[in-house]
Amino acid sequence: MSGGDDGTGRGPGGDGTGGGGGTRVGRITGSAVSFGDHGRAEYREAPRPAGADETTEALLDAVRTLREHLRLLTETAAASGLDGELAVVQGEIERTGQADPARLGRLRQRLETAAAAVAGLASTAAVVQVIAQLTG
Repeated sequence: MSGGDDGTGRGPGGDGTGGGGGTRVGRITGSAVSFGDHGRAEYREAPRPAGADETTEALLDAVRTLREHLRLLTETAAASGLDGELAVVQGEIERTGQADPARLGRLRQRLETAAAAVAGLASTAAVVQVIAQLTG
């Protein structure tokens, strides 16, 4: 925690005003977070495909993350097409533990086509990097 918060959420004065402080979280993985008086959080780890190597698991994680991030963007034909290709790759890895190299090539092309629409998403770069590791 930062910004003078003592962990009670009441700020430095203990009066509930927050004292102008704040909390900054860089990245959370493997956790669930809830906010508010009646907040509720559940954590369910995504299933790991049988037979997937470490790099393919990294690709699956990156694909899932990018698909989540795409939902935040205004829908465009490029983003929809990319999400469709990502869904196919995700399903293939979840079923078989690997992705067909030709399919990864098509995904890479789709990422290049949609580059303008998804350029601001850091998760796009993660997918591209893992595809490069898998396909050379």
